[in-house]
Amino acid sequence: MQVDVVGWVLLADGEGGEGMKKHDVAISVAEEDKEVAYAIAAQLKKLKVRYYYYDEHKDNWGKYLINLTMDAYGRHTKYVLMITSRAFVQKYWSGIERQVALSRLPQGDILQLRLDDTQVDGLSAHMIYEDWKDNPEEIARLLKEKIGRKKWLVWARLMKICTSLLVLLMAVMSWYWAYMWYYHRHFAQTYVLVAGARPFFISNVEVTVAAYREYCMLTHKVFPEQPIHSVDSMPVRNVTWEEAKAYCAYVKGRLPSELEWETAAQGGESTVYSGGTSAVNVAVYHKVKPAFVGRKKANALGIYDMSGNVAEWCEDWADSAKTMKVVKGGGYDSEVEELAVKSRREERPEARLRDVGFRVVKDQ
Repeated sequence: MQVDVVGWVLLADGEGGEGMKKHDVAISVAEEDKEVAYAIAAQLKKLKVRYYYYDEHKDNWGKYLINLTMDAYGRHTKYVLMITSRAFVQKYWSGIERQVALSRLPQGDILQLRLDDTQVDGLSAHMIYEDWKDNPEEIARLLKEKIGRKKWLVWARLMKICTSLLVLLMAVMSWYWAYMWYYHRHFAQTYVLVAGARPFFISNVEVTVAAYREYCMLTHKVFPEQPIHSVDSMPVRNVTWEEAKAYCAYVKGRLPSELEWETAAQGGESTVYSGGTSAVNVAVYHKVKPAFVGRKKANALGIYDMSGNVAEWCEDWADSAKTMKVVKGGGYDSEVEELAVKSRREERPEARLRDVGFRVVKDQ
């Protein structure tokens, strides 16, 4: 006596997977044939299979029968066992249970146990589970095997999904680390020689969030809170002039003077912006946040972002009263005219500004 059911599925309906089910099997039977249901239920209980049969559930009292039917023969069961006979097709409520099951479950989850040859609408020949031969033990055992197979398929599918997600995650992480390697390989901070009457070296990129955080950790200083959207490869911001000067001293450097800054920005050329005459090509501006350092075109000396991205502290006082410091370069939120090499602004040295960072100069 073989099971003849086509198609195994993992979800009973759109409202949840196997973990949402209350019952492994729900039994639908006419009143006249309930002794068959009792016999099968007793064997299911011995096998520790969760089943639903209306007569045996104490929590049915006071509940709407249609709600119980919708739950037991739809959302909350893996399989429905329909014990069919001439009485089954004549009973009103058996018909309701059958329609609910057919409308809410895949056909392969509705199992027909025939007590006679009565044809039942909606239950085709390939859904016949087994003819009744007074063998509840065998039917219960076959049901348990079928349930176990479905659970295995659920776990297999979950494992497949998890494996796919893991492969995707590994691919994303591999791409990320490859990108970061490439980025740091090409845009790691180096020092560029600026020739002239008094030669000096200047960092090719602005001091980054990552570099300044490492400095704070090594010196036990408080890392200044960064504006939203800041990441390690962006220029550090919210750093006062004194803090920028202290960082430069730690790496055996200093802040550039205004003249040194302009000389490095020009790079031996006579352009409006550092790196060219087109602000779009050389500067990050009119944005809501800075970019990673080194994203735009460098100037002739290989120095990035001296126009745009973040403005930069200089060593010089901007006024004779020595209350304001020079800031050069314009930032990510600047107007285009503020990006010019000759443009300057004045800020209080104790100020923490969301669009101001700095770079380092060394004398040798």
